[in-house]
Formats: sequence, C-alpha cells, structure tokens
Amino acid sequence: RPPTSLHSMTANPPTNLPSHLKRVVIDNGGHTCKVGFAGQSDPERCLLNGVVKTKGPTGKVYVGDQYEACPDYSSLQYRLSLERGCLVNWDTQAEVWSRALGADVLAVNPADCSLLLSEIPMCPTSIQDTLDEMVFEHFGFHSYCTRPAPALAALSIAAQQAKQQAPEASAAPPMPASLIVDAGFSATHVVPIFGSAALNYGIKRLGLGGKLLTNHLKQVISYRAYNVMEETHLINDVKERLCYVSLDFDADLALTRFRGKKNTIRREFVMPDYVNSMRGTIRDPNAPAEPAAAPAAAGGGAREEGAPPPQKKGRVPADRAEEQALSLSNERITVPELLFHPSDIGLEQAGLPECIVQAAEACPPDMREALYANILVTGGSSRFPNFEERLQRELRALVPSDLPIGFTAASDPTLAAWRGGSIFAAAAEYDSAVVTKEQYREEGHALCRRRFAGA
Repeated sequence: RPPTSLHSMTANPPTNLPSHLKRVVIDNGGHTCKVGFAGQSDPERCLLNGVVKTKGPTGKVYVGDQYEACPDYSSLQYRLSLERGCLVNWDTQAEVWSRALGADVLAVNPADCSLLLSEIPMCPTSIQDTLDEMVFEHFGFHSYCTRPAPALAALSIAAQQAKQQAPEASAAPPMPASLIVDAGFSATHVVPIFGSAALNYGIKRLGLGGKLLTNHLKQVISYRAYNVMEETHLINDVKERLCYVSLDFDADLALTRFRGKKNTIRREFVMPDYVNSMRGTIRDPNAPAEPAAAPAAAGGGAREEGAPPPQKKGRVPADRAEEQALSLSNERITVPELLFHPSDIGLEQAGLPECIVQAAEACPPDMREALYANILVTGGSSRFPNFEERLQRELRALVPSDLPIGFTAASDPTLAAWRGGSIFAAAAEYDSAVVTKEQYREEGHALCRRRFAGA
C-alpha cells in the first residue's frame, strides 16, 4: 500500500466545502468513542463504544454514554463495536453514532456535517468499503475522511511539543520524522511517520492491549480468589488503579513472595457493594491501624450510654467482616509486564521494545536516527506508572549507543488522537482530503481508497 498521508497529494482535485458545514471529529476507539467539533481542544463527550445489558431476563440496555448512568456495574454483558481493533458489529456502531449525533450529545444533522473519522493502521479494505456505505448511505453525511489514529495522535503531540518550545505559537510546525507508540485498548501499534505520511512498510502491531490485560487479570483473580469473570468494569478499575510497570521486575517479584510487612507491594482492594458505595477503595495492609479511642479516665467511670462495646484484641471489626476485599501482590506488576514480555502467557510475539526496533529497522537507514530521537507515546495502556521510563531503559539496551533516544508522552494519551483530528479538520488542507457524497456516487469506493491513502 502507498504511504498514508495526513494531507492529500496534488493528484487529488481540491474540494471546496460549504462554509456552513459543521466538521464533526470522531475518534472511534475500541473502548470509547470520542466525539466533538473541529477546532475544539477537547471532545464534547466520551462514550462507551458499545452496548451493555444488565443481568437478568429483563435486563436494561444502555447505549454509549448511557452506560455512565447504570446503577449497578456488576455482571454486565458487553457488545462492543470493535473486535481486535476492527469494526465488526455494525448495528452496534450505528446505535452508538446515532446516540452521539442525537439531541443528547452533538445535536447535529449528518447531512449538514463533514466527518473526520479515525481508524486502525492498515485497516482491511472490506471494512473500509462497508464504512463508506455506512457514512454516506445510512447516515447521509455531506462528506467524510478517514485517517489512522496514530497519525492523528502524532499531529496532536507535535502541537504539544511546539507549545512547550514556544507557548505563544498557536499552530504546530511541520512534523519531523517520528515513531508513534500507540498502546491502545485492542492492540499496540508502532507507526513510523515521515513528514505527514505514515510509512506502511514499517508499521508493527502487537496483538496485546488494555482489553487483554483486563481479561488476564480477571482469570488470575478468579483462579486465586473470587470468580470475577463477569466483572469487567470492576477489574478494569482494579487494573487502572493498582497495576504499574516494575523497573526491576525480578527484584519486585521476589519481594511479593514475602508475607507480612516485608511485602511492601501487596495492596487490598475493597470491592463496592453498589448500594452504599459505587467504587472500590484501596487499602495498604501494612499501614498502621487507626488509633483507638482514648481510654476512660483513671478511676474508671462507666461506659457512656449507647457507646459500642470495646473491641477485643485480635477480633476483626464488624464493618470489615462484611466487606469483600481482593488481595493483590504480584498481580500488580505481572499484568503490565505482558506488554514487554508477551511470551509470559504464550503469545508468540515480540515485546514492545523489540517492536519499536523492528519498525525503525524497516525504514531507510538515514531515517533511523530521527525516528529514535522522536518517539511519541500515546494510548490508554501507556498510563501505567513507570511505563515510559521502563520502555526507555529496555530500548537503550537494544539501540546502538551512538543513536540518541527521545520520548514525548501525550498530555492525555486517551484524547491525543481526537485532538489531532480536531487540528487536522480545522486546517485548510482538510477540504482537499475529503470525499463528498456526490463524488462517492460517481466514483464509488475507489475514490475513497485513493484519497484517504493520499494517492
């Protein structure tokens, strides 16, 4: 395939979009769908990109952002629009987009809008063709354009770098060569970019993302403690709040084998009951206990009427006896470790540092120094504490010592692709990158494939 460019080539005739058109930007992620308008700094709404149903024969269905109003997150049944990063559940996606475009979110008429949509790198052509039909024939957008999410994130981080160097600058300069590490929900992609073009021959994919990490943690906890295979929302919260990337995995793993206060890694997660509490709490079992109430004055007066009886030594308090708590020790570091060593669960793929080296080595030798010096990190799975530092350490051992390594993390990894899309859709070059509904009727899918690929 030809390089994927953010801006159209001169072979594409320019399209002058009407000034009254609203430019809608949708970052269609595997877990969340971010929607808003071009030129905004943040999306209007982040919706669950799927449909959930509560347990029971008469379960209630929640679409998109309605998920936030669910009164009980236990045992929910999920039907996401994307599987392994590819759009496969078209009916579900139509429901989510209808919700996003409806009166409760964007309140727009698709016929009066131009759509910029993100997609995964190297998206299958059959999915792209069906997407064309969905955008033009089902929703009736005036025009639309697709771009790979990592390329849009690179545009956002480049603008972030420009503002850090010159806060008064309002527009991002042309991007240099960069290497995008997008650790997302469905998979992790490493995408080399030169100028404004994603070099398809250097793209590497690691089939491991936030969804697999959550599912692995569910299996481990279900085997060792409680059966939580249906508690996706709960365990995802546990993963995001308690797991972290270890900087010395062997030493920390040895530490988790101790019991008592020697194990400084162990934490307890008190699960919510969805009646009195909607979110779990974290507790350090090694933390000193709260001081007991002051003893009665000397001479021992009688206990105040209505006061609880004194707690006997060694007895569990009544409130703790009724709670359910997960004890996590080595799980806190072994789950994120899969990003660096997928073979730990039998996944025969290279780890993330090796994927970065493979992507850079697939590019021309003259570009490699620039790629290593400008590694841009984005994606929700990059939010683990110590992720960037560990990645830089392991990459330093694989890259020749004469090549400098530079990292820049997105200010908000989950919104980087949408913000890049907002910048691109507001630029003048956007007009010549879109395909209108009339052009689609005349030339069909072939025009969309050529123009969206920058050919």
